[in-house]
Amino acid sequence: MKTLLVILISSFSYFAYPQYHTTYDWEETPTAVDLTEAELKESSIAVFERSIIEFSAKTTGENQKFETTHTLVHVNDEKGIQSHNRVYIPMYNVLGIISIKARTINAQGEVKLFDDNNIREIQNVEQYGDFKIFALEGVEKGGKIEVLYTVEKGYYPFGSEGLQDDYPKRSAEFLFIYGDLIGRVKAYNTDTEFEAKLVDGKKAQHLVLENIPALVEEEYATYNANTIKVSYQCYGNSDLTDKRLWGNVVGNITRELFPKIPNALVVEELNTLLKDLDPNDYQKASILDNHLKTSFTIIENNNEQLEDIDYILKNRSANDLGIVKAYAQFLTSAGISYEIVITSNRYEHTFDPTFFDPRALREYLIYIPTLKQYIAPDRIDYRIGEAPFGMLGNYGVFVNNKTEYDFREITQNDPEYSRIYRRIDVGLDDTMEKVRIEEYQEYYGHWSTTNRAVLTLGGQEMRSEFEDYLTGYGIESKAIEDFELENSDPFQPEYNTPFVVKSTITSESLLEDAGDSYLFEIGKVIGLQSELYQEKERINPIEMQYPNRYNYTITMPIPEGYTLEGLSSLVLSKRLQPTEEEFPLCSFESNYELKDGALVITIEEIYRQNSMPKKYYEEFRSIINAASDFNKATIVLTME
Repeated sequence: MKTLLVILISSFSYFAYPQYHTTYDWEETPTAVDLTEAELKESSIAVFERSIIEFSAKTTGENQKFETTHTLVHVNDEKGIQSHNRVYIPMYNVLGIISIKARTINAQGEVKLFDDNNIREIQNVEQYGDFKIFALEGVEKGGKIEVLYTVEKGYYPFGSEGLQDDYPKRSAEFLFIYGDLIGRVKAYNTDTEFEAKLVDGKKAQHLVLENIPALVEEEYATYNANTIKVSYQCYGNSDLTDKRLWGNVVGNITRELFPKIPNALVVEELNTLLKDLDPNDYQKASILDNHLKTSFTIIENNNEQLEDIDYILKNRSANDLGIVKAYAQFLTSAGISYEIVITSNRYEHTFDPTFFDPRALREYLIYIPTLKQYIAPDRIDYRIGEAPFGMLGNYGVFVNNKTEYDFREITQNDPEYSRIYRRIDVGLDDTMEKVRIEEYQEYYGHWSTTNRAVLTLGGQEMRSEFEDYLTGYGIESKAIEDFELENSDPFQPEYNTPFVVKSTITSESLLEDAGDSYLFEIGKVIGLQSELYQEKERINPIEMQYPNRYNYTITMPIPEGYTLEGLSSLVLSKRLQPTEEEFPLCSFESNYELKDGALVITIEEIYRQNSMPKKYYEEFRSIINAASDFNKATIVLTME
């Protein structure tokens, strides 16, 4: 998102102390390091990593900013060597390189200095911008790599840095030097706090973390947002409080997002769209949402034309801010009250209302208070409803038409929004060789959004894979005899219209002849289910994509002359219920009854919250795995 920050930052005269980076250096003789038994099993481990952010006030002109990085990493195997023997220095906003030093130390303590003639520059590395890069030759197993460099950057008062990586660290330090400027810093995802100190007479904040574990990419977690990181602010104007910073940004970003008089072209177009209709607010917003997403193209470009409403209406092209302006015009013309929401994807960044950080301003939503529904202007896969699950549970700044703002959590208004209902009728043919499965499915909420997006935006190969997924996924030797969809178009004028699938399949793989009986893998009729493994201790809290529930009914007429055995495998009950007074946070319940000559199985699986504390992980995992356990259920049909 193009973030518009119009902030006046004053510079004043200060007594000039020496800059810290000019005297900071590594030890002449590298310190010997003894690794523990556990550390020797790692491919690499950082003995220490230090980040020094130093702001310096100038008597004239802009303030200065210097960044120093100093690392010492021990490598134990070839993977560790490959991970660290190539050094990348980001060049974004870099005015100049002050110094670069590097050396390798082998297991015998012999030191080899890096030749800075080997530095080269590469451009646009995987969309991350330009880098200076150099390789360290002759790195050996059991050796160490030490790198120390300082760059001067263009002054920008805000910044952040991650302190956790995919390898463990004995120590990680962050030193924030702001001197006589106004400085604030905050650490996330750690209980360790900054310590105030003086560094060469300058005010500073120092954070020291010990024994940081390697990042582990766990399922059901906001992996990137949960890493240990710091954010900082530094400016020379004492009037720039968080409140004023938020106010400045809100005022600039939301300019033209609350037009008093809509554009004449919009009024004319709206009259055509709603001609001979008398829709309610939801239907009007739904029609407008669909119209804008099918008639306008979003271009990832900061060209000012793409934010000019006249250009947008004429050329049907806009960037992410420009398309919000177009929505504002249509909603105003339709008489629908709305609020602009600015937030971030919770999988990447946790929005913190108490600490201004421009990184939080990444995503736009439009909130309709009368409906308690959201529009995602730049998401072609979404139509009006609950917020996209990437933003669900994060905070955002909500702005009304008076440019008044407040911070709120982006919550799901309808607890039953996302759910799946399935009715599965199972029949066995007279020869007991083939199983016939007739299935009726209704997908609601985020499920229906995803399904419609796959069918609309995916290619033919994806559509074929999706058809397999929707019809007894994982059943071998499956033949699809009938497949029919209803309400598959992304535009549905009625609230939460289900995406409907009707199908018939047959398979010979579910029945096994066992002499005078048959083994029937009845659990497989619900399709292949995910299973959650966890060999190491859980690190992250639990994050579901969104609250959801599943309700299945499976009916199988019992063939004449047969009785059923092994029905106990169909009975499962798993609950995560912190107190008896509360509803379970999540649960899996399956049971059966014999009724009118048929076996009737019911399944209900519920997840009421998208976030849960880490302490509940084992119970949560048992519920996720219960569906997989049911998928393995087998009953026996025995001749009487």
